[in-house]
Amino acid sequence: MVWRRRVHNNNATPKPTASRKRSSRGSLIEASQIRFFKKQKKEGSFMNKVIEKIQASGQVVGKSGGIHQLHSAIDAQEGRFLYDLILKDSSVQKTLEVGCAYGMSSLHICAAIQGRPDAWHTIIDPFQNTQWDGVGLRNLEEAGFNFYDLVELKSEFALPSLLQTEEGQFDLVFVDGWHTFDHALLDCFYATRLLRKGGYLVVDDVSFSSVGRVLDLLRTWPCYAEHTSVVEPVGRSWRKSVLRGLMSPVPSAAWGKLLSHRLHKRIFQDQSQRMVALQKTREDQRNWHWHDESF
Repeated sequence: MVWRRRVHNNNATPKPTASRKRSSRGSLIEASQIRFFKKQKKEGSFMNKVIEKIQASGQVVGKSGGIHQLHSAIDAQEGRFLYDLILKDSSVQKTLEVGCAYGMSSLHICAAIQGRPDAWHTIIDPFQNTQWDGVGLRNLEEAGFNFYDLVELKSEFALPSLLQTEEGQFDLVFVDGWHTFDHALLDCFYATRLLRKGGYLVVDDVSFSSVGRVLDLLRTWPCYAEHTSVVEPVGRSWRKSVLRGLMSPVPSAAWGKLLSHRLHKRIFQDQSQRMVALQKTREDQRNWHWHDESF
């Protein structure tokens, strides 16, 4: 029997339904995803038939019976990254997710922890049974996963509530919620408190400037070490190549102290991160006036 903790918030503001995965390079990204999907299929390495079916069709079915085009979801490469990260560490059993939507991240997480002694996945999504038509839950049920609960509250209310009883109890927290800087930072702040030492904080859509800046800040926190990430190459125009050639006598790190963070990134970055996993290597014991000027 599936146990779900349901708390409704009728005053919630819906999350935009426009796809977050499209960009000016949308067709190139879609083509790379198709190639990745075909490679996985050839290797017979799918972790769950429901995931395979959704990735092949690009469609999901809601509790209403309606068919929806898949959007606002992690892609095949990101899903595999998340699945492999968990699978390689058998100590990951209790997981938390902010933002379920159509349930692709939930499916990958549950597929990885299934069969472990204390496997349990907690989902925070205030719009699961409204905007998302219950698709995420339906997919989990179809996949045969029954070790999860759903908290239907906005994360700014749900996370502090969890912290009262679950501080340091989670092995992995996946953050893919509201993407403004302040909200993403809030989610990551509470995630850090909820994670045990040795646990993982995985953040999606780091290519968004707002979320990327949150990661820049988290990298300065002494409790975190960057574990691994999903990246894609960044094109280099002839202007950028000439500029880097002219600047080459001075090390990139030195330029980092002279230029704004955003400008330095535009000039010297050759890869763009899409999803990042940080590992909490120690307890967060910063003092009350801690601040890193490099951010």
